[in-house]
Amino acid sequence: MRRLPAVTLGALAGLTLATPASGQHIIGNRDDLAFRTDSVFRAFDRTDSPGCALGVYQNGAIRYARGYGLASLELGVPLSPRTVLDVGSISKQFTAMAMLLLEKDGKLSLDDPIRKHFPEMPGYADRITWRRALSQTSGLRDLWTMWGQTGRTFAGDTVDAIHVIVKSAEPNYEPGDRYLYTNSGWILAAQAVYRLTGKTLAQFAEERIFAPLGMRDTRFLVDRNAIIPNLAESYSVRDKSYRVQRNPYDGAIMGAGGIHSTVEDFGRWLDNYDHATVGGRDVVGAMTTATKLNNGSPAGSGPGLAYALGLTVGTVRGLRVVSHGGAWGGFRGHFLRFPDQRFAVATFCNLTTSGPDSLARKVAGIYLADQMQPDTAAAWAEALAKTPSVPVSGTVLRPLAGVWRNVEAGEVRRTRLKGDTLVSDGQTPSPLVPLGGGRFRLENATEIRFEPDVAAPKQMVVRTLGGTTVYLRADTTALDSVRLAQYAGDYRNDEVEVTHRWKVEKGKLVVYADYRRLAEVEPTYQDGFTRGGSVIDFVRDNRGRITGYLVQSGRVRNLRFTRVGPGGSIARGQR
Repeated sequence: MRRLPAVTLGALAGLTLATPASGQHIIGNRDDLAFRTDSVFRAFDRTDSPGCALGVYQNGAIRYARGYGLASLELGVPLSPRTVLDVGSISKQFTAMAMLLLEKDGKLSLDDPIRKHFPEMPGYADRITWRRALSQTSGLRDLWTMWGQTGRTFAGDTVDAIHVIVKSAEPNYEPGDRYLYTNSGWILAAQAVYRLTGKTLAQFAEERIFAPLGMRDTRFLVDRNAIIPNLAESYSVRDKSYRVQRNPYDGAIMGAGGIHSTVEDFGRWLDNYDHATVGGRDVVGAMTTATKLNNGSPAGSGPGLAYALGLTVGTVRGLRVVSHGGAWGGFRGHFLRFPDQRFAVATFCNLTTSGPDSLARKVAGIYLADQMQPDTAAAWAEALAKTPSVPVSGTVLRPLAGVWRNVEAGEVRRTRLKGDTLVSDGQTPSPLVPLGGGRFRLENATEIRFEPDVAAPKQMVVRTLGGTTVYLRADTTALDSVRLAQYAGDYRNDEVEVTHRWKVEKGKLVVYADYRRLAEVEPTYQDGFTRGGSVIDFVRDNRGRITGYLVQSGRVRNLRFTRVGPGGSIARGQR
């Protein structure tokens, strides 16, 4: 790779420039590679759009950094390398570093069961070590997904969050048996830092990580109402216009997220992976080593990737990579670090639809093209997008409509026929473009195949850039008001301390959570319903009477609600 001059982190102040065309601050040389990089962010390089801050790092220096778009639409403030953004789950690696520093101090072992420090946890926590909790192999149910069943605004802090976690009656799976992303272990880790040191994670990280590395603009959020200089606002898109999209929870919960940083400061952290100023080589090595499952296989988190401690490790286009992403409110972030090339890219964005992971990969592809293998994933997506559609009649499409279920993932997808068009259900139904031979194209580089026989398919195979998932056909069901009435009633879950009331209203089943309307549910298959991203399976006794139901909702499995009584009317004004 042709080497170009880089800007050292200590000399940034004198090399910060502003381009007349965009008003954006730029660090580094605007060479041919930088101009090509700018084209990746063309959609955001405007004065009326949120966007992204980019950092490109080489050999411990910022090679190129700039902002695209605005940090504040209201004030017209541009994004820059010194804009502070919430990096979401990119925070997890800092929490992992804090725990490893405590291990080095002799205050804990990553092989300690978490119940050693949280005796209030149920007995299954004796089988969950800190290593499992920090590698997404713990089986702990995800706090936020559980809280989503209540319909309530979370107004608490870390202590209140732990109350929800410790009341979880069972894990999603036997600890160590598989990988499933969850935030709960990280929230416990933050509290463990406090219990062992008397300091909050924010205080500990400032003293042991941020200050030694000179990260003056990086912090764990302690008070969400605090004034943070240069902080960006976060946005989403609704009805073709931008809306402020803030953190939906009132409390400041550290550990799983909470870090606010800049792409300039983040370069100092990335440099620590090479120099190990904080932690030492053994700690950095532990953070970047793939975790093994109980059967000895890597804790796979995606094609060619496995989870380590707060980091994902593996290969991208033939090169070793360390990475992680993050999302919170309207903020989105991603970084890729290529240790053998001593090269990294970070994209911190303030728009929900920004897609920072794809942007980071494109930038890495520009700078490391001569060292990377061909981008087969991009080539596949491009070929899929260019495949011409093949006209198909409604008669041929009709057998493809139905319900498709992946039991292991707790996911259900539905296809419907609208006129002569097959659509995939969601919040916004999306048409499936027929490509012939039972193949279809869905937006966002998704291929769907119906197998083995298009006339009577038994499974739907969904392929994306993130991997392939197989859904088996489930028997569909249609229920009239009389049959719907058998599901009406009150159902209680003491883990999240909520009662769901199911009612039939205008021929539809509607669920209330403690008198607040939660959502309408849709009959999907026999005794099965869907509500948003949740799948609900009713349970019956040996006489066929409904005794409750189980909720499968991504990061939470088998959350049990028990029938506690028949449904009743809800007084006006209590909804």
